[in-house]
Order: sequence, then structure tokens, then C-alpha cells
Amino acid sequence: MGKWHVLLNDRLLDTFWVKDGQTVTIGRGEAADVSLDNVAISRQHATLTLREGAHFLTDLGSVNGTLVNGRRVKGTLAVTEADRIQIGKFFFELMPPQERVPSGSAFSDFEATLMLNARDQRGPRLKVAEGRATPKEFYLEKNKTVMLGKGANCHVQVPGWLVAKVQSYVWAKGGDHYLVHVAGWRRTTLNGRKVRGEQKLRKGDTIGIGATTLRFE
Repeated sequence: MGKWHVLLNDRLLDTFWVKDGQTVTIGRGEAADVSLDNVAISRQHATLTLREGAHFLTDLGSVNGTLVNGRRVKGTLAVTEADRIQIGKFFFELMPPQERVPSGSAFSDFEATLMLNARDQRGPRLKVAEGRATPKEFYLEKNKTVMLGKGANCHVQVPGWLVAKVQSYVWAKGGDHYLVHVAGWRRTTLNGRKVRGEQKLRKGDTIGIGATTLRFE
């Protein structure tokens, strides 16, 4: 099983796995397995396939192309942990074998372990103060980037016509957390003020996204 990191501005955004024999689609559309909200990315942009222990990247005729180590991919290319894939402004890195899930482990068991670890940390959290969001509370992990918005790939999904698929991020940096606005008809707010650049979060701060308010605790 291959473990992939998704990075934005050299910061870890998310992690996903590709099982042997599986093909994962990357794109802007909600139908993609890995959905990225960026206009430079085609709805069906590229795929990653794991076959007999080897990873293969295929560009699906995307408008802006897929890059590996700075060079545009044509067709299908074998990739390893030594390669860096770029799609739009996002980068993909395959983790070394020692950081992947052991081949004898059940994927469902691994997912359950992750969920238990996240619950046991009991660190800072985002909790719904007003409006709606799923889940109603979300514990923040160290060195993890949390996506907020109405997109299916967001860690905290916030409904609303004026809410973007990815409205904002919460970065983890140096033991602190920072809020960054990304998109949306209404700008994300912090304590009632529009977010500009990176803004450090402090306990009791409120984040406004559409009609929903989240409290940082």
C-alpha cells in the first residue's frame, strides 16, 4: 500500500493511500478520489495506480499538464519516492517504504488506529458555536493542515451557497495554529473581522464561515 502526502507551500495538506491494484483519480471535480479546489486543475486531471508494488502516474489530457520533477508528463510514467509530482499549485510525494502501512495490515484497521490516535490527543479543537458544520467538533493534530469549506474533501464541512469548496485552512506551525482565507463570496472572519494573510489563533477565537461560527478551543 502506497502512502502519499499532498503539500501546499511546502506544508502538509493531506494524506491518502493507494492499495495494490487500485487507481486513484486526482482532479477538481467532486467525482475525483482526491479532489483539489483550484482552477488550474482539470476535473479529471491525473491518476495514480499501484501495480505489483510499483506506482504509475498518468496525465488524463489535462489542460495545464502534470509535472514530475519539473518536467511535463506525457502518457504514463513510473514514479518513486525520489520523484515530486506537481498538479496546479499542489505537490505529491510518495513516502518511503518504512513510512507506509505494512502489507499484512487491513486498511480498515489502520483507519481505526488513526481515528483512535486523533481522539486520544485531545489537543486544540474547532467546535461549532453557531450554525451547522460536520463534524460539530474537530480535534487539531500537530503538523496537520485542516481544510474548512463545503467540499467533500474538507475536514470540517460547512454548508452554504456563499461558502467555497475550500473556504480556508488552519495551518499548524511551531506549536501554534494559523487561519488563512482561500476563497468564497464572503471572506472568512476571525472574531468578526475579515481574515488577511495568516492570523494566529488563540483560545476563544471565533471563525466565521457563511452562517456558521466555529470556536477555537
